Amino acid sequence: MTTFGPYELQGLLGRGGMGEVYRAFDREQGRVVALKLLAMSMADDAGLAERFKRGSYLAARLNDPHVIPIHRSGEIDGRLYIDMRLVNGSDLATIIDRDGPLPLARAVAIIAQAAEALDAAHAENLIHRDVKPSNLLVTPHGFVYLVDFGIAHVIGVLATEKALTATGTTIGTLDYMAPERFLGRNDVGARADVYSLACVLYECLTGQRPFVVDGLPALMHAHLSTAPPAVTDALPDLPASLDHIIARGMAKDPAKRYATAGEFAAEVGRTAHDWAPRRAPTTMTAVHSPWVPATPATYQSTPDVSQEDWRLTATPPAPPSSRRSQKVAGWLVAGAGLVAVAVLVGVLLGRVSFGTDADVPRESGSANGALTSESATGDGGQPSGLPTEPATGGDLGLSTPVSNPSCNGTYVTFVGAAVTPGAYRCEVAQLLASYPGSSYLLSELSCSSLRARSADGGSIYAVYLGPFASPAEACAARDLTGGESYVKILDELSPPEQEQPC
Repeated sequence: MTTFGPYELQGLLGRGGMGEVYRAFDREQGRVVALKLLAMSMADDAGLAERFKRGSYLAARLNDPHVIPIHRSGEIDGRLYIDMRLVNGSDLATIIDRDGPLPLARAVAIIAQAAEALDAAHAENLIHRDVKPSNLLVTPHGFVYLVDFGIAHVIGVLATEKALTATGTTIGTLDYMAPERFLGRNDVGARADVYSLACVLYECLTGQRPFVVDGLPALMHAHLSTAPPAVTDALPDLPASLDHIIARGMAKDPAKRYATAGEFAAEVGRTAHDWAPRRAPTTMTAVHSPWVPATPATYQSTPDVSQEDWRLTATPPAPPSSRRSQKVAGWLVAGAGLVAVAVLVGVLLGRVSFGTDADVPRESGSANGALTSESATGDGGQPSGLPTEPATGGDLGLSTPVSNPSCNGTYVTFVGAAVTPGAYRCEVAQLLASYPGSSYLLSELSCSSLRARSADGGSIYAVYLGPFASPAEACAARDLTGGESYVKILDELSPPEQEQPC
């Protein structure tokens, strides 16, 4: 089958218990989508068909950036379908299977975003009831989506619930199921999802599910009676307070758990924040994991430039005598003070495909630009090959070509810039290496919404993540990088001084 109604099926993305998901082109809307089709073998099962339709209906009720938008759903030629946004990413279960335990910072970022989606669902009286790693989709830039609302429960509506469980079975994934759900209680609420989220955090950090036992009876007994395992038993370097947080999240009594997923995630985040400065960066990475951050370049900040000078200032300060690279600034913001080069701690942004080029690891296909050779000789004692002026088209001759993103209303997260004549190539290469998956542009050849040149008229090479379709995704990337990275829209209308609020 190559067509399905108005859809051209371009390839199978995955197959699950209830059907298949295809990459498809919607000829009516002119867009590529993810098309989920109910398996033909289940078409005559009224209960499963209802569950399939219900999942799309409940997800469509939610207006949260961490829930994949549903375009439409229905039935074509007797087969149910759901048309949703196509998201490039991997589910968390696949990431853990492939990479092993995740660094604490990475786990915190994932849990925080999942918690946001759960709190949005709970605000609509929806209990997801199947929170697990395979239902968390993570994009290459670290944005997280909560998926599969097929067995979600609407608080206070029992008729549908009884119809969907007429066989007497408990629906959900047992490894992450709250104790009250095993008991068949009718008062299951949002804290059941908090329990599951705590189980997911444990698996993120250890690479194993909380209870690894043989057989269903033993698994039920563990959830009902066995104390939650301690993360520090497997990873003694992690803060002991994580054990208490997960234990509270997995408390047998729902009343003793965190009231909301957001409260749980915030507590985890505070613990990670308080602990991180005391740890060496390498202790937060798995040895074999592609999430390992690149070692950031070491730049010397100019001592007479205050932090306030890096952003918009009424009176720009005089440039320092030595134009050394400095921390991230408002280098693409009109009217900014002294512009500078960003050097932030390398972070774990998502699944990145690393190439064989030695100087810059990058995500495949994230930038466009023509490679041009240049042999300019830098001034001030700079070695040859480091141009004092941008080469033709702005390309610096790196393995990552200069990009020219479209000015079409998408968003980017800027993480640093190079403004030192004679050192553009070196500084950009260091930034690209520190931020796997990043790209660079020459602002004077880019969109009008970006500042074209520095305060003294020099060129600005900016390194960025994206583009992203929504500001929420760009802001998530900004939150992951930390420091003073910021988000801007790419268009020809917005003033250069305007930043995207997050």
